[in-house]
Amino acid sequence: MLSLDIEAKTGDLTLKICTDIPEGVSAIFGPSGCGKTTLLHAIAGLIPCQGSIRFHQHVWQQQQSRLPVHKRQVGYVFQDDRLFPHLSVLENLRYGYVRAQKKQLDMRLNLDDVISRFDLAPLLQRSPTTLSGGESRRVSIARALCAQPQLLLLDEPLTGLDHQRKTEILPYLAAITRDLSIPTLYVSHINDEIAHLCAHTLVMADGKLVDQGDTAKVLGRLWQSSAASQQNLGESGSLLEAQVIGFDQGTAMVTLQLGGQSLNIISPTKPATAQLRLFLAASDVAIALEKPRQLSIRNALAGVISDIRPLDGAQFGLVAVDIHLDSSDLDNQNHGTPTDKQRIVSHISAAACQDLKLGPGTPIFALIKSARIASPAG
Repeated sequence: MLSLDIEAKTGDLTLKICTDIPEGVSAIFGPSGCGKTTLLHAIAGLIPCQGSIRFHQHVWQQQQSRLPVHKRQVGYVFQDDRLFPHLSVLENLRYGYVRAQKKQLDMRLNLDDVISRFDLAPLLQRSPTTLSGGESRRVSIARALCAQPQLLLLDEPLTGLDHQRKTEILPYLAAITRDLSIPTLYVSHINDEIAHLCAHTLVMADGKLVDQGDTAKVLGRLWQSSAASQQNLGESGSLLEAQVIGFDQGTAMVTLQLGGQSLNIISPTKPATAQLRLFLAASDVAIALEKPRQLSIRNALAGVISDIRPLDGAQFGLVAVDIHLDSSDLDNQNHGTPTDKQRIVSHISAAACQDLKLGPGTPIFALIKSARIASPAG
């Protein structure tokens, strides 16, 4: 566990964070300029701050006593590439590995294993200046791991990459953080990346922590924070666990099962795992009182409304509708207690909510305009 009670000032921003961050992969999420990078710099010891930082049983900072950067055993991947241009890829990897050996650190990660995990063998003799953006990011993350970190800090490691490059790198990140059990803080302002990688999420605004918790729950309630909504933190949404039950290569359509109901999503290839986690943006979920026919939107999931609340700030005029999926047969008016524990959040206009006379307990159909595979479940 990482325990923080710190305050730091950089320019016009005052960072003030007091929290405990659990093991695993945690996202630090928020708009540009909210203090995400400043927080990582303070944890790594790169900037001065007041207060205390404790990592497991080790005290990294207590009042004026600060553990030097090189003794914190932190692996840091910055937003910009910082590979040594005069060294080959292999020499860049060996740099951190040899330094860890000289410090007599516990060598948990073998150099060859890191090279294999990130598929770097074809790149070892190349200069960093010849690498693509995606290749360079893979090498940067691998070099950080070769230094045998106890804590991994990733500062928007996929920034500037197009969707294709991100799609290539995310599986590497997911595998390494899942398999090696290195506590990781992942800075991003993109919901999809967080949904893919992070079990825990911290939401920041104006240098402060405005929400924290399980990623699925946090993404679903982003709208509840007035500070967050005023700064347009991005898409609220839902994470759903689904099972792959079919794939049609001709139409690039994957059929999934959600608690007895089916959901179709487009994918050029069949998912590699039978269990998936999906991210549904709240703005991509419409509501109907009856199951629609002859509509281009193919997915209509039966559910029951559990709560409706108005949004504020930049989203004033919209309401957030919490929907519990219901695997009962709504066509037969079997509107009992929802039997599926999965939940969807939808953002619709307050006017539409009034016209449809929606309220808690109303049986509805959630029309899914699009769904994105976040990660293999598990």
